[in-house]
Amino acid sequence: MDPAHVAKKHDDITKENGPYIANGCMRTLRAIYNHACKTNRSLPRDNPADAVDWNEEERRDTGIGASDLTEWFRELAALENPVRREFHLLTLLCGSRTAALQQVKPCYVDFRRRTLHIEKPKGDGKRAFDIPLSREMILCLIRAIRFGRQMYPLQSRQWIFPGDIESGNLAETKENRDTLSKWGNDLRQTFRTIATAAGVSEFDAKLLMNHSIPGVNAGYVTRHKLLEDHLRSQQQAISTAVFSAIGKMLATNAGLRNWLGPCASRVTGWHQMTRGDLGEAQDRIRPAACSKGQSSRSTH
Repeated sequence: MDPAHVAKKHDDITKENGPYIANGCMRTLRAIYNHACKTNRSLPRDNPADAVDWNEEERRDTGIGASDLTEWFRELAALENPVRREFHLLTLLCGSRTAALQQVKPCYVDFRRRTLHIEKPKGDGKRAFDIPLSREMILCLIRAIRFGRQMYPLQSRQWIFPGDIESGNLAETKENRDTLSKWGNDLRQTFRTIATAAGVSEFDAKLLMNHSIPGVNAGYVTRHKLLEDHLRSQQQAISTAVFSAIGKMLATNAGLRNWLGPCASRVTGWHQMTRGDLGEAQDRIRPAACSKGQSSRSTH
């Protein structure tokens, strides 16, 4: 493999797709070549990707603050597909990567322990972890499960966020920016921003997002011991800050009230769910979600 050709390819990708994608492609090539060298000693020891003049990258800060959440919630409430609506809300409330949430199955939700299991974050089963659930996150999951069962009866048996593709789960999570201004990694950054405003320490925020913790002492932290009490209270603080930011709009905005209010009944663009179908189920869960250790009814 000619290093000059690799360098030219990097330049071409930069022009066609941008500096970040070009750098990402070359990092992937570099990793593949290094791995191949371990099993094929005849390959040149110099990695051809070393000839690349890397594009300068700046950390993209696309998150929003509490004052911007009212408009974002208004956009989100207008989304026609309720499963996608709950997906984006849960992304904001937990700060997880979208690829991980797309793979969530009903059996990963433990309403009794109030946890959501992430089996393979970034495709690595060794970093599997449990996300502590706030009251708002529990209600979000309940709505997603019920909407999914109504819209995708078969696919919802396997996935919390079902879709109509062959695999059965929600495959594409991007939205038109004119419809929903923030999604995906934007919401992860927003989670960190709101966590700071809610008084959650950087250490706890990283634990909640399953980030690597630098430093020797961090290696002695037993995450599951913190999960039951401390991390759940921090998660609740973040969710409370998110919903406090929309203030009185929940009472005055019909779209939000029909979606998140105590008598929520709307499934926009699909069908109307009655008070008895969804609202009463939410009322049954709310007391269980408010009281630590109290049994709650599993919906899966």
